[in-house]
Amino acid sequence: MLDRVLLMLWRSWLRLRGARLAPGARVNPSVHAAAASLTLGAHARLYWGGDVLAHGGGRLRLGAHSHMAPYFYCLIGRNLLHIGDHVAIGPRCQFFCHSNGIPADAPATPFTACHVDGDIRIGNNVFIGAGCIVLPGTVIGDNVVVGAGSVVKGVLESGWVYAGQPARKVKALC
Repeated sequence: MLDRVLLMLWRSWLRLRGARLAPGARVNPSVHAAAASLTLGAHARLYWGGDVLAHGGGRLRLGAHSHMAPYFYCLIGRNLLHIGDHVAIGPRCQFFCHSNGIPADAPATPFTACHVDGDIRIGNNVFIGAGCIVLPGTVIGDNVVVGAGSVVKGVLESGWVYAGQPARKVKALC
């Protein structure tokens, strides 16, 4: 009983600070995030031990009936991490909308001065296995499975299983 009351108070606190939470959406109190950067659909879940690092209008949008398992990490910056409906994300997955990178046209640029930014979009009915890394600008279509430990960059077409480092098509879904 006390747990339910505490969760209701936590939910109210998040909403007062700007989070957009649909009915049944839950954010574990151990999640580190600026409340104003969160939009969760109906019955969406952010489990314990996660980090959402967003600023300057950056947002995490988690669709209805989707969840991010414990110890997720989202470096969003000023970008958008959009996750569709019915998406299951395994533990210890990392999403980088903002990262260091070396541009091809400037080989003498110091690594610490180079940044890559890009929104990440994940479609509906997607499963992302434990320990995956998703890089800036990635687009994952609908009905996709990403194998555990994969590194994802670019466009993943709908209806396929992907795995590896970098993630490649393994087989079509039935």
